[in-house]
Amino acid sequence: MAVFTADNKAFSFMGRTDLSDPCAPMLIYPGANVSFAFTGSSLSAEIENISMTDDPQWIGAVIDGVQHKYELRKDTARQTIMLAEGLETGTHTCMIFKRQAAAHYFRFLSVQADSVQPLGRKYDLKLEFFGDSVSAGEVTEAVYYEGMADPTDHHGMYDNSYFSYTFSTARKLNAEFNNNSQGGLALLDHTGYFYGPAVETLTGLESTYDKLSYVPYAPCGTSEWDFSRYTPDFVIFAIGQNDANPDPDAVFDKAYTEKWKAKYKEILLDLKTRYKTARFIIITTVLKHEMKWEYILDELCAELADPAVTRLRFRRAGLATDGHPRITEQEEMAEELTAYIKQLTQK
Repeated sequence: MAVFTADNKAFSFMGRTDLSDPCAPMLIYPGANVSFAFTGSSLSAEIENISMTDDPQWIGAVIDGVQHKYELRKDTARQTIMLAEGLETGTHTCMIFKRQAAAHYFRFLSVQADSVQPLGRKYDLKLEFFGDSVSAGEVTEAVYYEGMADPTDHHGMYDNSYFSYTFSTARKLNAEFNNNSQGGLALLDHTGYFYGPAVETLTGLESTYDKLSYVPYAPCGTSEWDFSRYTPDFVIFAIGQNDANPDPDAVFDKAYTEKWKAKYKEILLDLKTRYKTARFIIITTVLKHEMKWEYILDELCAELADPAVTRLRFRRAGLATDGHPRITEQEEMAEELTAYIKQLTQK
């Protein structure tokens, strides 16, 4: 067995990852991951957890196609996690991924194995997502709660970005992806639920879409994202579900909705100038919400009148469940979004 540090060329990172310290890259967003091949009968990883909540935190790993879950200590000291033991002789594959959103960040430091090699995987597309807790995969593993409110006091134990429609769509399309989603996120600052409950601190997409470290209360603070690092083929916007807080009647106010649409267009058009050839898809999810938001997004897309910006309404958008979509409901969205993207790629 040998130790292979994070700066080894065998490791491939996906998602908005802080690579400023090549020996301690920091995984930030849900679904961010590091992939590699290895040999040996066992595999362990050394990480540094950066906790931002009193709730438990976990990371995930997919080893030879089988998914695993590992609970982390909440202190910031380095910790070694045994990922697999008793493996057969030969070459194995591993993807270590971030299951949760702003519960924590973590630094990937090293793995212990007999050897490591690059996977050498080739992708057909590049995707980017901007969304809230549904897109982040929160509470997906509460599998007996389809169509129901979330179980009480779950404290993140059912969160798993791997089962989000975002990650699932990427798998179905053999796509690389950045999932820039966060629970409670709305479009505008001082709305939604992210970094609440005080209205003064509520943080919206307008303050996170261009960030690498996006959590205002993170120990490392916030930092700017270098857009030259990643240019997607498709950008999926899933915003408009948390925006009714703190004023659910604002959506019926013409002046407010015009302000809301103007900011949405501003962000989208800024990304269009950065990405040039990307196509944009405007959606919400099957989580129940005021249907007026759907009509506002219809209006917004029509006003843009841009063939590179299209609107997809899931079959049960805004109607399916009072709680976060579970694995089956996430898969429903993933199937519809995958079919829609395939249709667009053929045009």
